[in-house]
Amino acid sequence: MASSEADSRLSQVLGPALEKIIKNASWRKHSKLTHQCKSLLERIVTPQKTPQSSSESEPENSIPGPLHDGGPVEYSFAESESILSTLINACGTGVIKIVDPAVDCIQKLIAYGYLRGEADSTGGPEAQLLSKVIEGVCKCYDLGDDAVELLVLKTLLSAVTSISLRIHGDCLLQIVRTSYDVYLGSKNVVNQTTAKASLIQMLVIVFRRMEADSSTVPIQPIVVAELMDPVEKSDEDGSMTQFVQGFITKIMQDIDGVLNPVTPGKVSSGAHDGAFETTTVETTNPADLLDSTDKDMLDAKYWEISMYKTALEGRKGELADGEVEREDDLEVQIGNKLRRDAFLVFRALCKLSMKTPPKEALGDPQLMRGKIVALELLKILLENAGAVFRTSERFLGAIKQYLCLSLLKNSASTLMIVFQLSCSIFISLVSRFRPGLKAEIGVFFPMIVLRVLENVAQPNFQQKMIVLRFLEKLCVDSQILVDIFINYDCDVNSSNIFERMVSGLLKTAQGVPPGTATTLLPPQEVTMKLEAMKCLVAILRSMGNWMNKQFRIPDPHSTKRFEAVENISEPVSPPMANGSGDEAVEGSETPSEASSEATDVLTIEQRRAYKLELQEGISLFNRKPKKGIEFLIKANKVGDSPEEIAAFLKNASGLNKTLIGDYLGEREELSLKVMHAYVDSFDFQGMEFDEAIRAFLQGFRLPGEAQKIDRIMEKFSERYCKCNLKAFTSADTAYVLAYSVILLNTDAHNPMVKNKMSADDFIRNNRGIDDGKDLPEEYLRSLFDRISRNEIKMKENDLNMQQRQSVNSNRILGLDSILNIVIRKRGEDQFMETSDDLIRHMQEQFKEKARKSESVYYPATDVVILRFMIEVCWAPMLAAFSVPIEQSDDEVVIALCLEGFRYAIHVTSVMSMKTHRDAFLTSLAKFTSLHSPADIKQRNIDAIKAIVTIADEDGNYLQDAWEHILTCVSRFEHLHLLGEGAPPDATFFAFPQNESDKSKQAKSNVLPVLKKKGPGRIQYAAATVLRGSYDSAGIGGNSGSVTSEQMNNLVSNLNMLEQVGSSEMNRIFTRSQKLNSEAIIDFVKALCKVSMEELRSTSDPRVFSLTKIIEIAHYNMNRIRLVWSSIWHVLSDFFVTIGCSENLSIAIFAMDSLRQLSMKVLEREELANYNFQNEFMKPFVIVMRKSSAVEIRELIIRCVSQMVLSRVNNVKSGWKSMFMVLNLDKYPVDISLISKLLL
Repeated sequence: MASSEADSRLSQVLGPALEKIIKNASWRKHSKLTHQCKSLLERIVTPQKTPQSSSESEPENSIPGPLHDGGPVEYSFAESESILSTLINACGTGVIKIVDPAVDCIQKLIAYGYLRGEADSTGGPEAQLLSKVIEGVCKCYDLGDDAVELLVLKTLLSAVTSISLRIHGDCLLQIVRTSYDVYLGSKNVVNQTTAKASLIQMLVIVFRRMEADSSTVPIQPIVVAELMDPVEKSDEDGSMTQFVQGFITKIMQDIDGVLNPVTPGKVSSGAHDGAFETTTVETTNPADLLDSTDKDMLDAKYWEISMYKTALEGRKGELADGEVEREDDLEVQIGNKLRRDAFLVFRALCKLSMKTPPKEALGDPQLMRGKIVALELLKILLENAGAVFRTSERFLGAIKQYLCLSLLKNSASTLMIVFQLSCSIFISLVSRFRPGLKAEIGVFFPMIVLRVLENVAQPNFQQKMIVLRFLEKLCVDSQILVDIFINYDCDVNSSNIFERMVSGLLKTAQGVPPGTATTLLPPQEVTMKLEAMKCLVAILRSMGNWMNKQFRIPDPHSTKRFEAVENISEPVSPPMANGSGDEAVEGSETPSEASSEATDVLTIEQRRAYKLELQEGISLFNRKPKKGIEFLIKANKVGDSPEEIAAFLKNASGLNKTLIGDYLGEREELSLKVMHAYVDSFDFQGMEFDEAIRAFLQGFRLPGEAQKIDRIMEKFSERYCKCNLKAFTSADTAYVLAYSVILLNTDAHNPMVKNKMSADDFIRNNRGIDDGKDLPEEYLRSLFDRISRNEIKMKENDLNMQQRQSVNSNRILGLDSILNIVIRKRGEDQFMETSDDLIRHMQEQFKEKARKSESVYYPATDVVILRFMIEVCWAPMLAAFSVPIEQSDDEVVIALCLEGFRYAIHVTSVMSMKTHRDAFLTSLAKFTSLHSPADIKQRNIDAIKAIVTIADEDGNYLQDAWEHILTCVSRFEHLHLLGEGAPPDATFFAFPQNESDKSKQAKSNVLPVLKKKGPGRIQYAAATVLRGSYDSAGIGGNSGSVTSEQMNNLVSNLNMLEQVGSSEMNRIFTRSQKLNSEAIIDFVKALCKVSMEELRSTSDPRVFSLTKIIEIAHYNMNRIRLVWSSIWHVLSDFFVTIGCSENLSIAIFAMDSLRQLSMKVLEREELANYNFQNEFMKPFVIVMRKSSAVEIRELIIRCVSQMVLSRVNNVKSGWKSMFMVLNLDKYPVDISLISKLLL
């Protein structure tokens, strides 16, 4: 040893540990260990001087070892080996009192930075020695002692965290495996939780370093409370959580203190979030991380990442059962050690998540805990994945090869926690990895999500609730929804995921159809319907939020109603090929230029239109094959040559295979040519005869007509003989044998056939068919055996699926992806009955989809895509919201439905989709029940409030839909006045047609006026309202008697209107001045139209909207002249029409209102050579000419006279209209009255 100073440093760590080992060791059993400890302790306590020349005589003494003391002195390899071997031997004794101080000593050596170098069992002597140290510690976990288990976890976590002791490859996997075993094997709940937290912290470290490409990147402790299982959270005082948190934090602080001493307790919370993001150390010089006194330690604490020159071959299986993983290891040739470590750990976790207990141990919960914790760790990794993990071709390949396999095995699990974790992992793939996993997501979404969602009658309640909550989280992210639509629903080769998701949610929200047997209890069905409703609302909300973001519209809607997953999705790169990524620059997320096709909405529109037209053609084919082919040819979806038609029939998804057989068997010229081309497309070379028939019949079902079968089998026989020239003497032999095989298949596998054909019978039936000769008996017997064992059949699932699709053309291609997984594909020998076959076929599907050009991922950027999404989902949404709001009294359901209406109207209004907007808005207006006030309930009041909210928030986009809203406002105001007992407008503006009507009107109007708010007025209101259409029925008509019950209900209903209040309705008009230039014109047009409807009634006219017209004209008079002129153009025509009304009272009211507006206009000075005043006063001139009522003309003259007298100084171009009004020669008026007005 070099110096006494060095010995004193090391002795502080080694001395107490060696003394404890000597004290607790058995003199007989551990004599060798005791001798080593004493010798080592003596050398430490009594320092020796090592001569310089010893390096020449003893070469090992000159080789630096992995042991350092934190100062300038390095121990030789021999000295290091002597010390570490003693500790390793102590760990191997299996005696707890010996193991404890040995492991504790190793932990301190690691934590204090005394052990340096790389631990690798395949490396040099130093690396192997460090690897043995780690291995010795790992073997101590199964002693069954709680304290030792914690100490082992502390040591292993210190090793992974250390930046001086570098843990890579097999050694890292051994550490992870040991922590995993402690979690599974420990009987102490605290130790289990500590092991799990340690595993998570290790993963954070490994993947954070990988993302930053640096081993010195700062890493913070995880927050244990965020990761606790519900069972673990049962500790009431939280002592276990505090203990584990302290355990993790202390280790992280001790290691971090080697480079940067920190104040104890200074640990930031929430460190788990974003733990794997690519953030690098701000200091560019690694030496700056060290204190000046520690710069000699730089080489030990920071090193240059080296490259593996050769792949590790033949390495034993890392975390699984120890099986040899040679095939996998040949692929693990990653130069960067940090990325290789992350890859190996990720692969190992995937394999652990796929482990299933043997049949005899299915009830053992211990075995399932291993699968569950592996899935939990994968979930955490994916949720916090950084840029390298998300874009690297290597990691994307690992996800496709290992994680997808794990999802396939676990997604069908009956254990709900496993299924739930599988869904959580899948949502992370969708939200963070979708650009590189387009094909995989396209397969797994139907398998995991849609399969469960579309099972309405007989679902597993827990499983479906998991899926619904998964969808609710998914629907929060607007970009995900739009991306799903553009990449799957607009892709000819993909399933309509978005459409099927909305359809499945609708069916779930509507509940089990009446008369259908179900396993659901009524409370379960109610809960599922509510969750489905939440998902539908979340979809519309996300669409609205995405649209608002694209148009930069401030979002007035609050999303506090539902707890959402924050930052569920990150910005994705522009179009990238499925799984693409530059291995040379993995992790450097360089933004690529978006191709013109990605952002060209015309391309997406064409793809969507192509898919819809193709679906229509396939649907037509499944009803009438000939017409379907004609349609597809005319639509340029299929070529007109027999070869192209045959290729379409062979490869297209969704075609009814029975109808394909019928079409191929037709005798028409085109069908016959297509059948020949279809058969010639097969290559039967080298196939056994039954194998060829089996492959041939995978694509269609043989028709029932004998002549059709004859034509098809005749051509098949010819083709088989061409491909196999020496198989038979002639095609006739193959033709006869083909029929015999089909008959044998029916006989052997039809349960209705009691007397089965034997092999001898089959041989006898085929004698002399080979041009008079017999086929070899061995050949026929072998053929018989194969047919008897393996039926030539088509899965009924195929036919059932096609029959369902023929009814619903929107799902022609919807089951394509999952169909090719769960049933055999054309050309396969048999249905995949084992999971291995299923998995193998699924991987082939992934590769096939990835090779297609459509596997390019397109991020949605053009808002026009929403139009196509609305076209798909508006009808299901309308149905989902309309039915519950009519039938349910549940406040939560009604609130959800109204929220859905609000978002639907918002999106369709902004996107200018008039038909869809009006469908939602008219339905909502109907639900107000303002047309039938006797039936008003609380849900109708809520609908009225929703109408007011829509008017307030979406006024700029409603266009002519303002009419529906203003009609509701008008009806509400009418009912509100009736409820207050105020006299109706008809009291003052009704126009009796004769004396009897006038008498009746007088009688009916006197009662309410005289009795104020007494019973008579309420009786009158009830009679008026209960007539039905209260705004058009005659007031003086005989309304019949009103019962006391009806009257009480009506009074109660009218009182409910007070919840809304007239002030909220009036705000619609006062806020009209905030509408944009186009919206105010639409608003005025709609208001004029509603007012005309009010005033046209001959018996019950109302002036509510007319008064509001005057108000909004005042509110908006300060708009720019161009806008005001457009407004006045609408109002001018309105006033002319009303001024010429046969109802004199209405006409007088309108002209007086026009006078008020004119006085307001004349307050503003008009510049020279402008003509606005003249245009404004033209309605007076036109009414003066057209009206036959002398009273109106005289009123107009009065109005003009008043304007002249009060605003003469401001009159400019208006003189022209005034003089035209005063041209008395043309109008019969009272001259004396005019004289008085003008004098």
